[in-house]
Amino acid sequence: MVWCSRAALRKYGNFVDNLRLYVRGGSGGMGLPRLGGQGGKGGDVWVVAKDGVTLKKIKDKHPHKRFVASVGMNSSVRALKGGSGADCEIVAPPGITVITDTGKVIGELDNEGQRVLVARGGRGGCLASGFLPSKGQTRHIQLDLKLIADFGLVG
Repeated sequence: MVWCSRAALRKYGNFVDNLRLYVRGGSGGMGLPRLGGQGGKGGDVWVVAKDGVTLKKIKDKHPHKRFVASVGMNSSVRALKGGSGADCEIVAPPGITVITDTGKVIGELDNEGQRVLVARGGRGGCLASGFLPSKGQTRHIQLDLKLIADFGLVG
């Protein structure tokens, strides 16, 4: 009996129902003042619902729990408009509520394929900003799994 309970604890003991993550959008690219070039936009961070994923798998795959989108490309003589940075996607199971540290609900992922923007990338440098880029959004978010009991015991 003791061995059976240890096996069950090993298999089901590390259940994770909420996960706190650090997310940061990418900074924008530098503008080129000499020719009036505009820097590229920084990448965004998205949470995407996908079947077959658990919060434990996310925790094991990314132990540092940091998700940072890439930086926008700088403006150059060859390309006056810099390229946008690549977006970062966090794959999560359906049935997730995305909450900030302050308790504000950003969104809910109920079906596969739904997406929620959690950190916006910074704007690229242009004439209005003195050709200096802006930084991306930085925040801590929490992924909460909505649990629904299939049956209950009364007694």
